[in-house]
Amino acid sequence: MSAGPDDARPSAAEGVDEALSRIGAHEACLHLDATVREDASRRLKSVRGHVEGVLRMLDDPNVYCVDVLKQVSAVQGALRKVSDGVLRSHIRDHVATAALRGDTEHIVDELMEALKYKV
Repeated sequence: MSAGPDDARPSAAEGVDEALSRIGAHEACLHLDATVREDASRRLKSVRGHVEGVLRMLDDPNVYCVDVLKQVSAVQGALRKVSDGVLRSHIRDHVATAALRGDTEHIVDELMEALKYKV
């Protein structure tokens, strides 16, 4: 059985140095997790197709307003899922480990900034 992403999380009994070495250089660099990045990209490509479909609807002079509103709402919901996934990843991978890295104040400021963009 291979180690999953949660296997790299530090335990409460570990010291800071041990925990940081287990977290790994990639997470210490504060990059978006590859799996989350791929999922967000896939979802956004789907949203792009959905938006193109709504634009085609608007080419029809007989389009019904409520139909357009339903589709716009569906696009917004899909964008919310992307936003939620990225925010969840940020909290899990960066905010939750900030104390181990010694940058708690910086990460709290960054989180407050990120929450301004929550869809």
